[in-house]
Amino acid sequence: MHHFNAVVLAGGQSSRMGQDKALLEIDGESLLLRSQRILAELGANSVAVCRNDGAERSIQDIYPDSGPLGGIHAALMTNSALPTLVIPVDLPLIDTGDLNELIQLGFANQCSSHFTELYIPIFIWNPAAILESLTARLEEGKRLSLRSFFESHTRAEVTLKDETALANANTPQEWQAILEQAN
Repeated sequence: MHHFNAVVLAGGQSSRMGQDKALLEIDGESLLLRSQRILAELGANSVAVCRNDGAERSIQDIYPDSGPLGGIHAALMTNSALPTLVIPVDLPLIDTGDLNELIQLGFANQCSSHFTELYIPIFIWNPAAILESLTARLEEGKRLSLRSFFESHTRAEVTLKDETALANANTPQEWQAILEQAN
């Protein structure tokens, strides 16, 4: 059994959705609770939530308005002792099988891993090393895209068997399409 931590990124403003995406429900379960459950089922040692909601248990961004990199940074500042799987809250169709592939590839190759052409979800093999370069990038305030950051680090890519698993819910129309697909 592999030891790793996990993080749910749920700190976005959800402006295109018009409501908090983390609280949207599929099969009676919020996307936030669903994400946490899936990560626990995968066997994560701990599951953290990056969410700028002021809640006591949420990890708050240290570098506000830095997008997903800001959330990853905040989570790794809290705990960078183990490899870490990071997922966004707005992938309601992702499942343990897809995410397990990232974990297995990361451990087999001892490097970070992600799905082809997508940099989140991502399995971060060496959080301490990533944290150091991520802090420098955020302090510069330049090129805050996941792609530009992770392209400079050793990583492996997994080709997803079913790309619908990464259907992203950013708008009410995308959410409706996902609900139809889920049923």
